[in-house]
Amino acid sequence: MDRDEGHDRSERAERLTRYLNELQERIDPRSLELLMRLLRELSTSPAVRGGTYELGMGPEEKELFTPALQAELLVLFGLLTSQDERVVVDLGDSPHAKGMKVLVPQERAGDPDFLHRHKQRVAAEAEQRERDRREVEGIARASGMEP
Repeated sequence: MDRDEGHDRSERAERLTRYLNELQERIDPRSLELLMRLLRELSTSPAVRGGTYELGMGPEEKELFTPALQAELLVLFGLLTSQDERVVVDLGDSPHAKGMKVLVPQERAGDPDFLHRHKQRVAAEAEQRERDRREVEGIARASGMEP
């Protein structure tokens, strides 16, 4: 690791720490606890390398995971993983996600073609995951197991 890379990581860690301290003042402890758990889960997921990832949550957590909290998670994830400035953009509804939000480079946030392609890619990945899930369930049923 060269000196600039170490400085970038240190600067990102400082920004993340400042933001977390601010969040502690703004949101309730249960929501903050959920955010931290999800951030840990995301930080070891394919999403780190630009992939998609479906978060595992129970009913109570889903209720806490409001659109505002979703946006906060994206901001935290961006602070953790990205060297450049990222912003949360609402892509709207898709067949597999209502009010889909993504983290994009600030300079691309106003590019409708980029955002449309991004939405199509995310929707295609969600559709593939759904097809895979149905196939696995079918195999399980055919094998005499309950999915």
